[in-house]
Amino acid sequence: MNFKKYFSNNSAVLIIISINILVFIAINVFPNFRDIFLLNADPKTTLEKPWTLLTVFFSHELPIHVLINMFLILIFGSELYKETNAKVVYFVYILCGFISSISTLIYASLIGYNGGLIVGASAAAFGIVAAYAMLQPDVVILKSKSKYWLIALFIVNVILTIKNPQVSVGGPAHAVGILVGLLFGWILKKKSGVKSKN
Repeated sequence: MNFKKYFSNNSAVLIIISINILVFIAINVFPNFRDIFLLNADPKTTLEKPWTLLTVFFSHELPIHVLINMFLILIFGSELYKETNAKVVYFVYILCGFISSISTLIYASLIGYNGGLIVGASAAAFGIVAAYAMLQPDVVILKSKSKYWLIALFIVNVILTIKNPQVSVGGPAHAVGILVGLLFGWILKKKSGVKSKN
């Protein structure tokens, strides 16, 4: 696959990826940064550090985690960018990430989560996939239609969440990211008149 096309004239996606990589390096090289960037499941602590509702969806701890999410953002974010513009890519990422952060706090409280700080940009990345899949459900990406990629992400997310809610505390947030992305994609499609491609 030719990845070169994804790295040209695509500033929004590259900026999002660059921030994620820089934060990943920062929290792994300087462990004290975890308290600055990651989300605490305790609402009182979050009120003291409200910015973590935003910084959490630019944060990763494991290399495989950041690689998967950045891959999704690179591929689907680039396609979304081609269909819309940089502002839409930024907005979808931030909107899906922020609403998912709120839902994470709610879910963590409901299950009595005690697993420590919460990390990850999956909900925001999934939201970008969902927004593009709503706009162009039948476009083939990496030998599969975009809507099938989205369905696969949703199913895997459900399975992981059911198997271990404490470990996959972000599971419902990922689902929220998908739903918000789909809703925004639907609104965008109605307003802009984007036509589906086969």
